[in-house]
Amino acid sequence: MRWLAQLFFRILFLPWVQFFYRVRRIGTENVPRKGGVLLLSNHVSYIDSFVLYLTSPRPVRFVVLAGYTQVKAIGWFLKLFGAIPIQPHQAKKAITSSIDALKAGDVVCLFPEGGLTRLGVIDEFKKGFEIIARKSDCQVVPVYMDGLWNSIFSFERDRYFKKRPNGVFCPLQVAFGQPVPASEANTESIREAVLAQSVEAFVKRRDFDVPLEKAVIRSLKKKKGRSLFVEYGKNGPRNWSRAQTLGMATAMARRWMNHPPDDSDYVGVMLPPGPMTAVINLGLFLAGKTPVNLPFTIDQEELEKTARSIEPLGMRTVITSQTFMPHLMDFWQGDEGSFIDMKSVVSVQASPMGLMEKLRAKLEPAWVTCWRLDLNDRDRDRKAVGLAPVPGEPPVVLTSTQLHRNAVQVRAADFVRKNDAVFTEDSLAVPEGLTLGCWTPVLGDGRVVARSFSLRGDPDRLEEAVREQEITLLAGSREFYSRLGNSLGGGSLRYGLLFGPVLQKEIKEWEKELEIPLCRAWSCGGRVVTMSRPDPDDPSIAHHQAQVGRLPTSVGRFLPGIAVRLDESGLQMRFESLSGEEIERVWLDGPERSELDKPGFLTFPAAGSVPREPAKKGH
Repeated sequence: MRWLAQLFFRILFLPWVQFFYRVRRIGTENVPRKGGVLLLSNHVSYIDSFVLYLTSPRPVRFVVLAGYTQVKAIGWFLKLFGAIPIQPHQAKKAITSSIDALKAGDVVCLFPEGGLTRLGVIDEFKKGFEIIARKSDCQVVPVYMDGLWNSIFSFERDRYFKKRPNGVFCPLQVAFGQPVPASEANTESIREAVLAQSVEAFVKRRDFDVPLEKAVIRSLKKKKGRSLFVEYGKNGPRNWSRAQTLGMATAMARRWMNHPPDDSDYVGVMLPPGPMTAVINLGLFLAGKTPVNLPFTIDQEELEKTARSIEPLGMRTVITSQTFMPHLMDFWQGDEGSFIDMKSVVSVQASPMGLMEKLRAKLEPAWVTCWRLDLNDRDRDRKAVGLAPVPGEPPVVLTSTQLHRNAVQVRAADFVRKNDAVFTEDSLAVPEGLTLGCWTPVLGDGRVVARSFSLRGDPDRLEEAVREQEITLLAGSREFYSRLGNSLGGGSLRYGLLFGPVLQKEIKEWEKELEIPLCRAWSCGGRVVTMSRPDPDDPSIAHHQAQVGRLPTSVGRFLPGIAVRLDESGLQMRFESLSGEEIERVWLDGPERSELDKPGFLTFPAAGSVPREPAKKGH
């Protein structure tokens, strides 16, 4: 009668799971239709077993901690489908049972992490599955479940169950990878294979079903009165609401589309970081142009290096400050380039068209705005934004799709929450400044707070902003944190993100002074690649295994949706799906001297050393 009960369960629950979770299955054809198969998956929530059973093309038996079979909510399910309980200190019996099941031709699934992730990213893989695979001589299929972090059954927002759902629906993507022979299955190869499937699953997210231009319009049309950008100047804070930002950006876009200063697709932006720089980026992007964010410096040597590095782009126009123009006399050789004063660009907001666009931003349906700006037929692979993080280095140009994915990646595991108030003053010429200071908040519900350029050295303004704006997250480089020194602990502030090279002793000093934890992160190839966060352990979850969220020697773990491999040639990263592509074309070279430990923390051999050069294309 068990098979009948199993059939009844599938018929009864599968439609509901599909309705609420909108599951997309990728690679189900990779699961062999006959013989024993060992599924190895990431472990995110209490309903992982339900999801895997209902998405697998074959019935699955699960190897689970014995304690889960006593949990009323899921224990009945595990027993019904022949779960194999395992005791942490008596694993031999479970291993033997798993081997017997595989030899009998069953599909067995276990979670190599040994417990639920409370960090939203993959933790260390335990070796137990290696014995099972070897002795059963079965095929091993790596699996990655994406999207479950947003469910109430995960540790998202630092708690299980007791939280309001993020929405009625929680879209999921489950990717099954190519089978790995038992002789080749070990913790390193399987971890790499599961990470590879994270890319296949992540790119299928519904966030990316619409072009980035339309996603921007739709996002800014929601919660129109909520603050998006806040800048603290001499006269106090100035707020840009989401509707106001959209109105300014669409007005700039329309003027640029109607009266372009040249035919080039690239437009340089040489301005200090801040709300207006972000709005100009958005306006150029909506106009179909590619803003290229350049280092804001008056050093003539650095300017000359920047000019040489961007020359291949054929860029002829740069938006900058009028007071900055005298320092740019030798920026171009010849008179083919032109500089546009920022004030003339933003002056459109006071024109009749600008006022009308602000009104339309509040009243007009999103689809009408998209139609007026001709956004429906934009190429998703068009060049969307350029960055020149280091003077003299070739600029990195991201496509619309790449930019969209990275903006979603940084909040896919709660490193940056959807409604975070982020204080950052990083230049938009560096990936962390572009992502955290513009695109992630634009596509989410959060806001970005900064001081005006003339007040960057005023710590009192920072304290005022943290208190008044209920800042939840700081982000900056060593230079930013070294200028602070007053306590910022308490209140809403959770922690600080630290990008770039830094010494361990400096981290300890700043944590003591600021009274907040500092977590390192790393950007490469125009994107934020790794991040870390405070350890998620507290007394209420003492029965779970301890997990480490940060290490002072490491720049963090790779974000969801990034495949990684480390060999003699160094570190390589993959952000794109392999479907229809040559494998080597979609891998990017990272630093040659890198170390990746078993929990997935990335470190560089020299203390405090963080390479900043853009990643290069694969071989």
